Parts: sequence; C-alpha cells; structure tokens
Amino acid sequence: MNIRPEISGSEPVAGRREPAAGEGAPVLAPVAFTIPTPPSANALFKNVKGIGRVKAKHYDDFVRMAVTAIRRQSIPPLTGRVVAIFGVERMSDRADIDNRLKAMLDAIVEAGTIEDDRFVTAIAISWLPSANGMSHVRLLPVQRLDVTFHPSQNGASGAWIIEAPFEEEEERHGDFAE
Repeated sequence: MNIRPEISGSEPVAGRREPAAGEGAPVLAPVAFTIPTPPSANALFKNVKGIGRVKAKHYDDFVRMAVTAIRRQSIPPLTGRVVAIFGVERMSDRADIDNRLKAMLDAIVEAGTIEDDRFVTAIAISWLPSANGMSHVRLLPVQRLDVTFHPSQNGASGAWIIEAPFEEEEERHGDFAE
C-alpha cells in the first residue's frame, strides 16, 4: 500500500522506505507494533517526603519492557509528524483510557521510534478486549485519513479501521475531463 501524505514544505516526514530497483522516490510507510499494556497514569508517579514527585518503579519497569518489545520487533525510527492509533487491552472496567497514553508515548520516544511526542499530530485510541496483555500501536505519516470506529456488541471495546488513499485512486479521482 502506497501512502502519500498531504504535507507541504520542507518538514520531515515519517518512515521512509528506500526504493527498490526500478522504483521512483521513497514511499512513506506506516509502522505497527505491540507493547505491553501500560499502567494507568495514576500509578506513574509517587510523592516522596522531602523529595517531591518521582517516577514509580512500576513506570520505569513498564518503559523498559515496552522499549525492549519495540526493539525486538525491529521498528525503524520515524521522523516528522505522525498520527498515532492505539488499541489498549481493557484490564478493568474502572480504568480510564486516556490514563494509558502518557506511558505509551514515553516508551515510544524512549525506544527512539519517534524523536518526541510533540510530533504526534493526532491520536485515536480504543479499548480492546482483554487477551494477552498487549497494546497495539500504529504510527502513520500525517496525511488525510478516513478512520472509522467499530464498537464491539456491548460497546466496551472496539477497533479503528483506517482507509488511507491509494495512489491509483488519487490519480483517478484527480483527473477530470474538460
């Protein structure tokens, strides 16, 4: 699948694949990987008397495990702005989904997959049914995307379905007879 971002200027763009023999310019490529389901942001820091707020051991442990998982999957570093789509396994009905983002983004930055989370332009996140304790991450170069949420039957989880424009479709729809 060829994905062509709608980016202008000299801004850097995500994951380039070098062209194979006979191909043209590099193609911008999304990446997908799994990491352990992160702890809640409520458990990332603790207050230590006389010191103040410090990272909890649980937070450091998660980041180390996630970085190791990313590196084992040989995820290339991305440059430029990205759209991030997360599927997080729901471990508790009492959990807040937004409390999972910070730890995941911190681990992705720590692994060197993106330079800084300030380059994340948009985020879509959903709960997934509990299965194996993993969260699914997809990073795409910034571009126009058609993204649709498909909820589970009970609405407690769901999936984001991405439809990125293909080169052939863009060319066909861009040519108008006069």
